[in-house]
Amino acid sequence: MKRINSFIVAAMAFLLMTLAGCKKNEIESEPANGLPFVGKRMVLSSFIMDPAVDFDGDGKVDPDLMVFLPDCEKDNVMIFEKGGRLSGDNGAKRCDDDSPGQGNTGSWTYDEQTKMLRIVDGDDNTDISELKVIEASAKTLKAQVEVEEDGFVIKAIMTWKAL
Repeated sequence: MKRINSFIVAAMAFLLMTLAGCKKNEIESEPANGLPFVGKRMVLSSFIMDPAVDFDGDGKVDPDLMVFLPDCEKDNVMIFEKGGRLSGDNGAKRCDDDSPGQGNTGSWTYDEQTKMLRIVDGDDNTDISELKVIEASAKTLKAQVEVEEDGFVIKAIMTWKAL
């Protein structure tokens, strides 16, 4: 169970880096490569763990980890731009008064055959996440990451909604 908790912490860290580490840019509104979510301002609406685990140690399982995100993170915007650039902004709510509305940039690629979305956070190419796209429309992007450790499989299913 300790390894699963480390996976959850890593998944939450990915979420926070992806949502908080984006920069607002000029956006093109047409879908690129037939991907309807490209150019849309997306906000995370759910972060489901399957199976649910007791993340906070209170004896009850926590299926949706959104409850653990501070309000200032819940309005962060992510934009998959044409050409593979990832941008966004930190939203109206700030986690501290000194935090700017903009942050670092990243990049993304999508493999239509495997339905894999690859996100590289920042310019140093060291923080890479690969997610399996479950649903993609102009209004919703739902993707999952799956990890197996010691024969135990856990999935994190993240859903972003277009603003």
